[in-house]
Amino acid sequence: MPIEISHPVRVLDQVAFHLVDEVVTGLSFGIHNKFGRYLDERLYQAELERRMREVGIETVRETRLTVSFESFAKDYYVDFLVDGGVLVETKTVETLSPAHRAQLLNYLFLSGLKHGTLLNFRSERVQREFVSTTLDHQARRSVRLETLAWTPLSEACHVVRETMQRVLPDWGAGLDPSLYRDLITHRLGGEGSVITKIPVFSGVVELGMQSVHLLEPDIAFSITASLHRPKQVEEHQRRFLRHTGLRAMQWINLNRQTVTFTTLMR
Repeated sequence: MPIEISHPVRVLDQVAFHLVDEVVTGLSFGIHNKFGRYLDERLYQAELERRMREVGIETVRETRLTVSFESFAKDYYVDFLVDGGVLVETKTVETLSPAHRAQLLNYLFLSGLKHGTLLNFRSERVQREFVSTTLDHQARRSVRLETLAWTPLSEACHVVRETMQRVLPDWGAGLDPSLYRDLITHRLGGEGSVITKIPVFSGVVELGMQSVHLLEPDIAFSITASLHRPKQVEEHQRRFLRHTGLRAMQWINLNRQTVTFTTLMR
């Protein structure tokens, strides 16, 4: 199996999810009222786990989600699996961000579950957000590849495209883009062979060095997951390219229905 979960899960409908979430949220408010907003995250987690067990809610800390493909494997850990069907992620940040929502959505896709909750204890009051999806594994695997704008400039470029074409039927699209990037990095020999610092210029002035993923000394690759504004992402990629000594960038954008392969030339 390309995706394995360390504990059994069950898909809850929306009604069952909200019944669990209501209890977990109430416990979180009680913790915040008692301890305030400045504990370390692990301490909020310990108290939330204790209270959930105290009221008889089944909870598992640090559920492992393992994604694999051939010799590659990567682990993710969910803060809480509650009642076998609800994922709960806790944060201690000023405010929840799209990155936090994307993280939990990634966990939902990997686990096959439909509902999760983000809880932020650092805010003035507990900040809570629902994250839900109707997409299942089969729907995420039904993707179309657009490769007309892709030019294979080296053997490594062929490896990138071939890897993505083979892994998408297993993993599907929509997962954390860094996961696909890590897979390709692994296929090309690992971080030591792929991640390199290159100079960035403003005119003829070197601003400094930045780490990039390279297929060749003058060809980088990038993987993004822009659903609504891929043209803006492309423009920013081109701006970056113009201020380096790179010849090209091989860019893959993962929409949940379409995966686009594009060669950006300097």
